[in-house]
Amino acid sequence: MRYFDLMLLNYLRDSKIQMEITGFDMDGFEKLLRHQLKRQLEAIEYIAFADEFISDAERVQSIRDLLLSSL
Repeated sequence: MRYFDLMLLNYLRDSKIQMEITGFDMDGFEKLLRHQLKRQLEAIEYIAFADEFISDAERVQSIRDLLLSSL
């Protein structure tokens, strides 16, 4: 299923198809996206600069897990 999704995405992105979604609020979507990205960056900052006694490898793994969970 993942392969099919990627192929469809590439087809839609490369073609000149335009799609109009009625009732879609682009400004609201941008605001929501910015808010989520800001929260994610704050979480990364907390992990990177926390005074806890964790190793750098654990910090990297925590940040990686955080980024993978948002996909």
